[in-house]
Amino acid sequence: MRMVMLLLLTLTAALGPQSPALAPAPPEPFGAGLFTDTYRGTFTPDGNSLYFFRPVGGNENYRIFSSRRSTSGWSVPEPVDLGGDFSDLYPSISRDGRRMVFSSYRPIPGGSTGKPNAHVWSVERTERGWGTPAYVSSVSLPGHYHSWIEIGFDDALYFRRTTPDWKKTESLRAAWTGSGYAAPEPNADVERWKGWRADVTVAGGSPGPNASLVFLDVAARHPATGKPASDIWVVEKRGGAWLEPRPLGGGVNTDGFDVFPFFSADGRDLYFVRDFSAFYRIPLAAALSR
Repeated sequence: MRMVMLLLLTLTAALGPQSPALAPAPPEPFGAGLFTDTYRGTFTPDGNSLYFFRPVGGNENYRIFSSRRSTSGWSVPEPVDLGGDFSDLYPSISRDGRRMVFSSYRPIPGGSTGKPNAHVWSVERTERGWGTPAYVSSVSLPGHYHSWIEIGFDDALYFRRTTPDWKKTESLRAAWTGSGYAAPEPNADVERWKGWRADVTVAGGSPGPNASLVFLDVAARHPATGKPASDIWVVEKRGGAWLEPRPLGGGVNTDGFDVFPFFSADGRDLYFVRDFSAFYRIPLAAALSR
């Protein structure tokens, strides 16, 4: 026994003092200097093109931009030509890369001449670029505000719809039929958490890269100024049951606005927008660490 103890003490001394486990690296800026005034992004399936939207001046005046990756890095973002000078926002690329769905203030077919609003549009890729956008009447409700447009891991369309009086916002899901989108239904994986706790305000949610993850947009307050802020929370499904929501780890959430989660083409990296000014990236596993 004494010899065993002496051997252990000798081995410990030889190894030196033990270092504590390394904490996950915090999120890092993505494309610093290129992607400024950024809002939610989406990658093409090959991961070599990034689409996002940003304000271009004036109230609710946005445009969709794209950047392409080459051996020398990411290109300077350029506006995407979708025909006409309209406010376009929330682009999302289908998993086959052939379709982009987005929200737009462009006039809807047969619409009135009243105040415009953001509805859902879709456009197909052609040999010459993007074709002519088409109004998605199966999911759009005239006069309502449609936002957070996202094509999910299951090809369904996830989005939020806000009433004209801005008093109610609902998270919805519309299944892909193979040729279009079915009528939307409430996204129960998000809606169930509204009113879950009195001290947590869930504004909406987003699908994860697979069926086991849902990301929630949780309203917050800056601890020093008391001004509005936002955090990203996650809900995980284990053993067929959803766990309770919790804030993302890894340094994702700060005192300001951390919003608009989206993912790399392989689902391994989480991207998000911080303070509507820049993209940040972190391995998804690190963000999910407790």
